[in-house]
Amino acid sequence: YPNAVYIDTDLLPLSKVHKDAGEFGKSPQIVSFLGHHCTLRRSDGSLVSTAVSPYPTILQSYVHKGSWEDAVRLCRFVKDQALWASLAAMSTMAKELTTSEIAYAAINEAEKVEYISHIKEISNKAARNAEMSLFCKQPAEAEGTLLQAGLIYRAIRLNIDLFKWNRALEIAVKHKTHVDTVLAFRQKYLSDFGL
Repeated sequence: YPNAVYIDTDLLPLSKVHKDAGEFGKSPQIVSFLGHHCTLRRSDGSLVSTAVSPYPTILQSYVHKGSWEDAVRLCRFVKDQALWASLAAMSTMAKELTTSEIAYAAINEAEKVEYISHIKEISNKAARNAEMSLFCKQPAEAEGTLLQAGLIYRAIRLNIDLFKWNRALEIAVKHKTHVDTVLAFRQKYLSDFGL
């Protein structure tokens, strides 16, 4: 699943499927890729066909239809790490937290399962969306979501947690609130490191 790069770069190596290309000769070129059939041109000009697993295509069709339970059922049947990693990326992108939690658990990403569980407990929709953006390594989008929803303290705290002291202070000064909080957290941070 190529979009995994925008969601969780840790999933990218897990979602790749490698196929031995020894039978295709040196420097084969892909001529066509349709469904789960691939046609390659060998260096001598001859065409060779090969098949790849049909399961990623089936998984993508389930996800496209929003059939998350069927997608999980397929991954459980196939028991393939690449399929689970793809489902984790797809469900995270769609903000389908329950499926995402199941998929990350299947590929042994316990810390991500715990964080998704934390996100599911947040009652405020804007705060939950901001945490999902943060999970997808998009802190600017998370901050924007919080500020747009009027959750100034959460936006300040987000920047404090990311050690972006200047940005936290900038938001506090702009909104004329929690300036003392930013300064107190910064002072605590400096004193903890003996600075």
